[in-house]
Amino acid sequence: MKRRPRYLLFKLSVAFGLTLGMILLANSILTYRYVAGVMVRQEARREAERRMLSIGRAGRLTHARGPEDLGPVLEEMVKEAPQQLAWIRIVAADGRILAQTEKARFGVTIAPGRFRRVFGDRERIPEPMEVRDGPAIVIANPLRMGGAPRPAANRRADAGRGGRRELPPVLEIAIYLDGVSVNYGQLRRNLIIASSAAIALMIAVAIIALRFRHYMAGRRIEQELAVARRVQFDLFPPVDLHSRSVDFAAECVPAAQVGGDLYDVFEAGGGEVCMVLGDVSGKGLPAALLMGVVQGAVRASRITGAPVNHEDAAARLNHLLCQKTARERFVSLFWGCFDPLESRLSYINAGHLPPLLVKRDGPVPRLERLEEGGPVLGVLPAAQYRQAHCNIDSGDLLIVYSDGILEAANEAGEEFGEERIIASILRHPAAAPDEICRGILADVKGFLGRELPQDDQTLMVARMWRLLPDMPDAAARAVEADARVN
Repeated sequence: MKRRPRYLLFKLSVAFGLTLGMILLANSILTYRYVAGVMVRQEARREAERRMLSIGRAGRLTHARGPEDLGPVLEEMVKEAPQQLAWIRIVAADGRILAQTEKARFGVTIAPGRFRRVFGDRERIPEPMEVRDGPAIVIANPLRMGGAPRPAANRRADAGRGGRRELPPVLEIAIYLDGVSVNYGQLRRNLIIASSAAIALMIAVAIIALRFRHYMAGRRIEQELAVARRVQFDLFPPVDLHSRSVDFAAECVPAAQVGGDLYDVFEAGGGEVCMVLGDVSGKGLPAALLMGVVQGAVRASRITGAPVNHEDAAARLNHLLCQKTARERFVSLFWGCFDPLESRLSYINAGHLPPLLVKRDGPVPRLERLEEGGPVLGVLPAAQYRQAHCNIDSGDLLIVYSDGILEAANEAGEEFGEERIIASILRHPAAAPDEICRGILADVKGFLGRELPQDDQTLMVARMWRLLPDMPDAAARAVEADARVN
């Protein structure tokens, strides 16, 4: 079975568009040439004939006895329509000029040898000629004085020739083509518009045809980015993930289709819960690829046990990034591990924004910033990292966020800032983590207004619970809550 050519319908559409454009252009050009070359000349002839009739009537009204008396009439007619009439003159059969206007000296007198052709081919429209003030067409017709008595000398001359009358004089009128073409101005404008539209159609179709491959390549990239976005979100922990000792909620809002922020929550050996949030420099696909490497390396690390394991894992990750990435690509990372039996949070902050630990040990929540650790990952190969510890009371809240939230700027260029984050937290410090997470992100969105995020926005909220040995989780939480109330 023959394979159908790729994009056959598109190719047929392009061919049809180009053909239609060429047909429209050819039709417009032919119509324009007919208007400019035939209809305007016909209008010039009709105008000349109307002027000739007016000259004949003027001769009768002024009782002119011959063509020689029509000079003032001709001059007055040219002065009345200087944009239309180039000159007027009356030429005798022997070539003598009987009367003419002032500008007629720039014209061309009909030669005696061509004189009889004026009478034999009166329907022919002569070709335009270039005169002083632009292209013009010269119309020549026999002059009929109509009712004027013929001079006695002319009558005696006719009798001497056996009654054969001599040819009457010729009235020659030069009409400017531009002067009569104004009657077709709207039509010519429409033809120009039609021609321009046809040319624009062909150019547009040609551009579409030339850019089609790039367009399809872009569509494939968009589809691949959509798949990458799904893969990236599949790497995040599920929202319904349940842990014995940590309630958490998190959300990542990438500035592009894929982002360079990461967060993860998973259980390590011994019942400990690891909480990770990082920010890869830049955004888009390069940052997303590096984010996947970092998340895989963190998941593969075993940090349970002595602090040296945690510190060594951070140093190995830093060394890996220094070897495999360019120096302008670095990662800030908060990497915490909560031991619910010891009720202790061990963490390393590798150049990340200090997370907020909200402790409810009194009527007013107390905030601690978790800053210990070391520099960002991927810049200094010999960097050392130090693990820090926090004692956790059951129900303490941990807020970790990326700089896309802290540095979110509104139309006035004002950043959201840490104070607004703290205000959002303290409005409902005892609420569930998902409510606090939604509230902070809603405040950021309202602060931005119509501005779009310029960086990835990632937020993680975790509430940690101490577990008592040999006691079910729910009972342990209830005992801890009663103890704190009392």
